[in-house]
Amino acid sequence: MSTIGRPRPGSCDAGTTLIEALAVVAVTTMASLVVFPRMQQSLETLAQRDTVAVVAAQLREARAQALLSDAPVSFVVGASGKVYGVSGLGRLTQAPPGISLATDAGARGRIVFYGDGSSTGGRVWIDAAHRSIDVAVTPLSGAVTVLRG
Repeated sequence: MSTIGRPRPGSCDAGTTLIEALAVVAVTTMASLVVFPRMQQSLETLAQRDTVAVVAAQLREARAQALLSDAPVSFVVGASGKVYGVSGLGRLTQAPPGISLATDAGARGRIVFYGDGSSTGGRVWIDAAHRSIDVAVTPLSGAVTVLRG
């Protein structure tokens, strides 16, 4: 540039062209189309693992309550598959979006723990994004085990 602010004859501009800017936008868009679906799947997997941990903890809590009180305590899964928890404690946990629960305990959807440590046994499946992880309860001992799917 000259001292009066006009470009010198024959000098080139150091700015970007419209074509270069559009190329950057196109590459960024294509990259986001690849990254964002994987991020969504990762978030669903994380929510599923968190739900598995909470379900296992609540099943163990139900067993401990039954042992302490020497009375039956139930873990329930709602018919919708969207709520679960230890009945009698006054709180049911809402499953995160995209997560559903099912149990082999039939229509009643409950696993009962008894004061001697035993239980009715059963499994709770936590489903998300075409992947299922189940939590098993042994009838004789009431032991809770997470089985990776």
